Amino acid sequence: MKVSGEGSSVLNLYTLRDQESKPGLRPGTIAGLKHDTVEISPTGRQLAEGAIKHHVGKIFVSAQIDESLNRLLEGKSQELSDAVHTIIGSNLLPGGSVSDEGERAALREAGLAQAQYVADRYMSGGESSELMAVMNQIAVIGAKGTVDSATGSVSYQMPPSRPVGAPEDYVDINELMKRFEPDTYKKLNEAVTGSGDWGSILFSFVKKIPQNEQWVSKYREETKQLMHELKTTKLDNRFAGADTTDMASFLLDMNRKLDQTPLAKTDALMRNMDNFARIFGHRA
Repeated sequence: MKVSGEGSSVLNLYTLRDQESKPGLRPGTIAGLKHDTVEISPTGRQLAEGAIKHHVGKIFVSAQIDESLNRLLEGKSQELSDAVHTIIGSNLLPGGSVSDEGERAALREAGLAQAQYVADRYMSGGESSELMAVMNQIAVIGAKGTVDSATGSVSYQMPPSRPVGAPEDYVDINELMKRFEPDTYKKLNEAVTGSGDWGSILFSFVKKIPQNEQWVSKYREETKQLMHELKTTKLDNRFAGADTTDMASFLLDMNRKLDQTPLAKTDALMRNMDNFARIFGHRA
Protein backbone atom coordinates (compact mmCIF):
# COMPACT_ATOMS: atom_id res chain seq x y z
CA MET A 1 0.00 0.00 0.00
CA LYS A 2 1.28 3.41 -0.92
CA VAL A 3 0.36 6.04 1.63
CA SER A 4 0.86 9.75 1.03
CA GLY A 5 1.25 12.17 3.89
CA GLU A 6 1.69 9.62 6.68
CA GLY A 7 0.99 11.59 9.80
CA SER A 8 3.42 14.27 10.77
CA SER A 9 6.17 13.17 8.42
CA VAL A 10 7.28 10.45 6.07
CA LEU A 11 10.76 11.08 7.39
CA ASN A 12 12.16 10.05 10.71
CA LEU A 13 15.10 12.41 10.97
CA TYR A 14 16.45 10.91 14.18
CA THR A 15 16.26 7.16 13.55
CA LEU A 16 18.51 6.23 10.67
CA ARG A 17 19.32 2.58 10.24
CA ASP A 18 22.21 1.15 8.32
CA GLN A 19 20.83 -1.53 6.03
CA GLU A 20 24.20 -2.77 4.78
CA SER A 21 26.22 -5.77 5.92
CA LYS A 22 23.30 -7.45 7.67
CA PRO A 23 23.20 -11.25 7.74
CA GLY A 24 20.26 -12.87 6.00
CA LEU A 25 18.76 -16.23 5.17
CA ARG A 26 19.16 -17.66 1.69
CA PRO A 27 17.22 -20.53 0.14
CA GLY A 28 19.16 -23.62 -0.87
CA THR A 29 20.32 -27.08 0.17
CA ILE A 30 23.48 -28.58 1.60
CA ALA A 31 24.71 -31.71 -0.16
CA GLY A 32 24.54 -34.81 2.02
CA LEU A 33 22.41 -33.16 4.70
CA LYS A 34 19.32 -35.18 5.59
CA HIS A 35 16.16 -33.68 7.06
CA ASP A 36 13.59 -35.32 9.28
CA THR A 37 10.01 -34.85 8.12
CA VAL A 38 6.82 -34.53 10.13
CA GLU A 39 3.37 -35.18 8.73
CA ILE A 40 0.48 -33.27 10.33
CA SER A 41 -2.93 -34.95 10.33
CA PRO A 42 -6.08 -33.05 9.25
CA THR A 43 -7.12 -32.88 12.92
CA GLY A 44 -3.73 -31.48 13.85
CA ARG A 45 -3.97 -28.87 11.13
CA GLN A 46 -7.30 -27.66 12.49
CA LEU A 47 -5.87 -27.43 16.00
CA ALA A 48 -2.84 -25.52 14.72
CA GLU A 49 -5.02 -23.11 12.80
CA GLY A 50 -6.78 -22.06 15.97
CA ALA A 51 -3.61 -21.99 18.07
CA ILE A 52 -1.48 -19.70 15.90
CA LYS A 53 -2.11 -16.01 16.54
CA HIS A 54 -0.81 -13.23 14.31
CA HIS A 55 -0.87 -9.78 15.84
CA VAL A 56 -1.58 -7.22 13.17
CA GLY A 57 0.51 -4.21 12.30
CA LYS A 58 -0.68 -0.68 12.87
CA ILE A 59 -1.20 2.02 10.26
CA PHE A 60 -0.20 5.46 11.53
CA VAL A 61 -2.80 8.02 10.44
CA SER A 62 -2.01 11.01 12.63
CA ALA A 63 -0.70 11.73 16.11
CA GLN A 64 -4.19 12.65 17.34
CA ILE A 65 -5.83 9.49 16.00
CA ASP A 66 -2.95 7.34 17.24
CA GLU A 67 -3.21 8.87 20.73
CA SER A 68 -6.99 8.33 20.82
CA LEU A 69 -6.72 4.68 19.79
CA ASN A 70 -3.92 3.97 22.27
CA ARG A 71 -5.94 5.53 25.08
CA LEU A 72 -9.15 3.70 24.13
CA LEU A 73 -7.37 0.35 23.88
CA GLU A 74 -5.25 0.74 27.00
CA GLY A 75 -6.01 -2.11 29.39
CA LYS A 76 -8.17 -3.90 26.82
CA SER A 77 -7.46 -7.42 25.54
CA GLN A 78 -5.03 -8.16 22.72
CA GLU A 79 -7.86 -9.52 20.60
CA LEU A 80 -9.69 -6.21 20.88
CA SER A 81 -6.60 -4.29 19.78
CA ASP A 82 -6.12 -6.75 16.91
CA ALA A 83 -9.75 -6.31 15.86
CA VAL A 84 -9.54 -2.50 15.75
CA HIS A 85 -6.28 -2.39 13.83
CA THR A 86 -7.43 -5.15 11.47
CA ILE A 87 -10.53 -3.10 10.66
CA ILE A 88 -8.34 -0.09 9.87
CA GLY A 89 -5.84 -1.98 7.69
CA SER A 90 -8.22 -4.42 5.98
CA ASN A 91 -11.43 -2.40 5.69
CA LEU A 92 -11.00 1.34 6.08
CA LEU A 93 -7.57 1.74 4.44
CA PRO A 94 -7.12 -1.43 2.36
CA GLY A 95 -4.09 -1.81 0.13
CA GLY A 96 -3.73 -2.80 -3.49
CA SER A 97 -5.13 -6.31 -3.03
CA VAL A 98 -8.63 -4.84 -3.51
CA SER A 99 -8.63 -2.27 -6.30
CA ASP A 100 -12.29 -2.55 -7.35
CA GLU A 101 -14.12 0.47 -5.95
CA GLY A 102 -17.34 -1.46 -5.33
CA GLU A 103 -15.53 -4.04 -3.23
CA ARG A 104 -13.57 -1.34 -1.42
CA ALA A 105 -16.78 0.51 -0.57
CA ALA A 106 -18.36 -2.68 0.77
CA LEU A 107 -15.27 -3.42 2.88
CA ARG A 108 -15.27 0.13 4.23
CA GLU A 109 -18.96 -0.04 5.15
CA ALA A 110 -18.53 -3.49 6.71
CA GLY A 111 -15.56 -2.11 8.65
CA LEU A 112 -17.70 0.61 10.19
CA ALA A 113 -20.27 -2.02 11.16
CA GLN A 114 -17.50 -4.13 12.68
CA ALA A 115 -16.24 -1.09 14.57
CA GLN A 116 -19.77 -0.56 15.90
CA TYR A 117 -19.81 -4.17 17.07
CA VAL A 118 -16.56 -3.58 18.97
CA ALA A 119 -17.86 -0.29 20.38
CA ASP A 120 -21.18 -1.77 21.52
CA ARG A 121 -19.76 -4.97 22.96
CA TYR A 122 -16.48 -3.87 24.51
CA MET A 123 -16.57 -0.12 25.16
CA SER A 124 -18.38 2.07 27.68
CA GLY A 125 -20.65 4.91 26.54
CA GLY A 126 -18.00 7.60 26.22
CA GLU A 127 -15.42 5.23 24.81
CA SER A 128 -17.93 3.84 22.31
CA SER A 129 -18.79 7.22 20.81
CA GLU A 130 -15.13 8.29 20.68
CA LEU A 131 -14.07 5.07 18.96
CA MET A 132 -16.76 5.50 16.32
CA ALA A 133 -15.80 9.15 15.78
CA VAL A 134 -12.18 8.11 15.18
CA MET A 135 -13.12 5.19 12.91
CA ASN A 136 -15.46 7.41 10.89
CA GLN A 137 -12.63 9.88 10.30
CA ILE A 138 -10.40 7.08 9.05
CA ALA A 139 -13.23 5.80 6.84
CA VAL A 140 -13.59 9.24 5.24
CA ILE A 141 -9.85 9.21 4.48
CA GLY A 142 -10.32 5.78 2.90
CA ALA A 143 -13.26 6.96 0.83
CA LYS A 144 -11.07 9.68 -0.67
CA GLY A 145 -8.29 7.23 -1.60
CA THR A 146 -7.17 6.98 -5.20
CA VAL A 147 -6.19 3.81 -7.07
CA ASP A 148 -3.33 3.72 -9.55
CA SER A 149 -4.86 1.96 -12.57
CA ALA A 150 -1.47 0.63 -13.67
CA THR A 151 -0.30 -0.89 -10.38
CA GLY A 152 -3.49 -1.22 -8.34
CA SER A 153 -1.78 0.53 -5.41
CA VAL A 154 -3.89 2.86 -3.30
CA SER A 155 -2.86 6.32 -2.12
CA TYR A 156 -4.41 8.01 0.93
CA GLN A 157 -3.99 11.63 1.90
CA MET A 158 -3.40 11.52 5.63
CA PRO A 159 -4.19 14.60 7.73
CA PRO A 160 -1.25 16.66 8.99
CA SER A 161 -0.12 15.44 12.37
CA ARG A 162 -0.15 17.72 15.39
CA PRO A 163 1.77 16.43 18.43
CA VAL A 164 -0.43 15.76 21.43
CA GLY A 165 -0.59 18.94 23.50
CA ALA A 166 0.52 21.22 20.64
CA PRO A 167 -1.63 24.31 19.91
CA GLU A 168 -4.40 24.16 17.32
CA ASP A 169 -2.42 26.33 14.89
CA TYR A 170 0.65 24.04 14.98
CA VAL A 171 2.50 23.84 11.66
CA ASP A 172 4.30 20.67 10.54
CA ILE A 173 7.52 21.81 8.88
CA ASN A 174 7.81 18.65 6.77
CA GLU A 175 4.27 19.05 5.45
CA LEU A 176 4.94 22.71 4.72
CA MET A 177 8.02 21.80 2.71
CA LYS A 178 6.20 19.01 0.89
CA ARG A 179 3.42 21.37 -0.23
CA PHE A 180 5.34 24.48 -1.15
CA GLU A 181 8.85 23.25 -2.04
CA PRO A 182 8.41 19.66 -3.20
CA ASP A 183 11.83 19.59 -4.87
CA THR A 184 13.47 20.57 -1.58
CA TYR A 185 11.44 17.92 0.20
CA LYS A 186 12.67 15.33 -2.29
CA LYS A 187 16.26 16.39 -1.68
CA LEU A 188 15.68 16.14 2.07
CA ASN A 189 14.40 12.58 1.65
CA GLU A 190 17.40 11.66 -0.44
CA ALA A 191 19.79 13.23 2.09
CA VAL A 192 18.21 11.36 4.99
CA THR A 193 18.16 7.97 3.27
CA GLY A 194 21.64 8.52 1.85
CA SER A 195 23.17 9.81 5.10
CA GLY A 196 23.70 13.22 3.51
CA ASP A 197 23.65 16.68 5.05
CA TRP A 198 19.88 16.81 5.63
CA GLY A 199 20.30 19.30 8.50
CA SER A 200 21.44 22.15 6.28
CA ILE A 201 18.54 21.51 3.85
CA LEU A 202 16.02 21.58 6.67
CA PHE A 203 17.45 24.66 8.36
CA SER A 204 17.69 26.55 5.05
CA PHE A 205 14.01 25.93 4.48
CA VAL A 206 13.08 27.04 7.99
CA LYS A 207 14.85 30.37 7.37
CA LYS A 208 12.58 30.98 4.37
CA ILE A 209 9.34 30.69 6.33
CA PRO A 210 9.26 34.26 7.80
CA GLN A 211 9.57 35.65 4.25
CA ASN A 212 6.76 33.42 3.01
CA GLU A 213 3.97 33.89 5.53
CA GLN A 214 1.41 32.90 2.90
CA TRP A 215 2.72 29.32 3.17
CA VAL A 216 1.69 29.12 6.81
CA SER A 217 -1.66 30.82 6.19
CA LYS A 218 -2.50 28.47 3.33
CA TYR A 219 -1.36 25.44 5.32
CA ARG A 220 -3.57 26.33 8.29
CA GLU A 221 -6.54 27.10 6.06
CA GLU A 222 -6.29 23.79 4.18
CA THR A 223 -5.69 21.81 7.37
CA LYS A 224 -8.72 23.37 9.06
CA GLN A 225 -10.89 22.55 6.04
CA LEU A 226 -9.61 18.97 5.86
CA MET A 227 -10.25 18.32 9.56
CA HIS A 228 -13.75 19.79 9.22
CA GLU A 229 -14.47 17.38 6.37
CA LEU A 230 -13.14 14.40 8.29
CA LYS A 231 -15.29 15.19 11.32
CA THR A 232 -18.53 16.11 9.54
CA THR A 233 -18.72 13.92 6.41
CA LYS A 234 -21.39 11.23 6.69
CA LEU A 235 -20.78 8.10 4.64
CA ASP A 236 -23.57 5.89 3.28
CA ASN A 237 -23.49 2.44 4.83
CA ARG A 238 -25.62 -0.49 3.71
CA PHE A 239 -24.65 -2.30 6.93
CA ALA A 240 -25.65 0.47 9.34
CA GLY A 241 -27.67 -0.72 12.30
CA ALA A 242 -26.50 -4.34 12.12
CA ASP A 243 -27.44 -6.39 15.19
CA THR A 244 -24.51 -6.38 17.66
CA THR A 245 -26.12 -8.58 20.33
CA ASP A 246 -23.54 -11.29 19.73
CA MET A 247 -21.30 -12.48 16.90
CA ALA A 248 -23.78 -15.00 15.50
CA SER A 249 -26.53 -12.37 15.34
CA PHE A 250 -24.12 -9.86 13.85
CA LEU A 251 -23.00 -12.15 11.03
CA LEU A 252 -26.59 -13.18 10.27
CA ASP A 253 -27.77 -9.58 10.05
CA MET A 254 -24.78 -8.55 7.94
CA ASN A 255 -25.65 -11.31 5.45
CA ARG A 256 -29.26 -10.22 5.44
CA LYS A 257 -28.32 -6.62 4.67
CA LEU A 258 -25.95 -7.79 1.93
CA ASP A 259 -28.79 -9.75 0.30
CA GLN A 260 -30.74 -6.49 0.05
CA THR A 261 -27.93 -4.78 -1.89
CA PRO A 262 -25.99 -7.63 -3.56
CA LEU A 263 -22.46 -7.17 -4.88
CA ALA A 264 -21.04 -8.45 -8.15
CA LYS A 265 -18.05 -9.79 -6.18
CA THR A 266 -18.31 -10.93 -2.58
CA ASP A 267 -15.21 -13.09 -2.05
CA ALA A 268 -13.13 -10.37 -0.40
CA LEU A 269 -15.99 -9.33 1.86
CA MET A 270 -16.78 -12.89 2.91
CA ARG A 271 -13.13 -13.58 3.79
CA ASN A 272 -12.99 -10.33 5.69
CA MET A 273 -16.08 -11.10 7.76
CA ASP A 274 -14.78 -14.58 8.50
CA ASN A 275 -11.42 -13.19 9.65
CA PHE A 276 -13.16 -10.63 11.87
CA ALA A 277 -15.22 -13.36 13.54
CA ARG A 278 -12.15 -15.55 14.05
CA ILE A 279 -10.39 -12.79 16.01
CA PHE A 280 -13.05 -13.27 18.67
CA GLY A 281 -12.87 -17.07 18.48
CA HIS A 282 -16.07 -17.48 16.47
CA ARG A 283 -16.30 -20.05 13.67
CA ALA A 284 -19.32 -20.48 11.45
